[in-house]
Amino acid sequence: MLYGIAIFIFVLVCIMLMGIILLQSSKTGGMGTAMGGQAINTAFGGHGADKLLVRITSGLAVAFMVLAITIGMMDNPASRIDFSNKPTLSRNEGAGNAVSTPAVDLQPIEKVEPLAVPTENKDGE
Repeated sequence: MLYGIAIFIFVLVCIMLMGIILLQSSKTGGMGTAMGGQAINTAFGGHGADKLLVRITSGLAVAFMVLAITIGMMDNPASRIDFSNKPTLSRNEGAGNAVSTPAVDLQPIEKVEPLAVPTENKDGE
């Protein structure tokens, strides 16, 4: 349950981070001017909007990194990885009641010479 909530918050932070990055003004205008960048500048002043967007971007970037590390350390309930220190053979000893089959004695295959392919002369002989 907690893992699913953490993933949900992580996805929301990712989407918000992409949106905030696209809203920031760049030297050439970028998406910030196309998506109401002038309204943000009017509300917060010329440099106020840039400072606000940089602070929000920084906060979301920190949240992204913290959530990524936290989710990486959490126990995923859907994971099938076995982190035990036992060797694989000892982990599989009691896996099932399989009947052991007798070993098959393999015999070497006789070496067969390839057939010679007749070649035809250019004269037709």
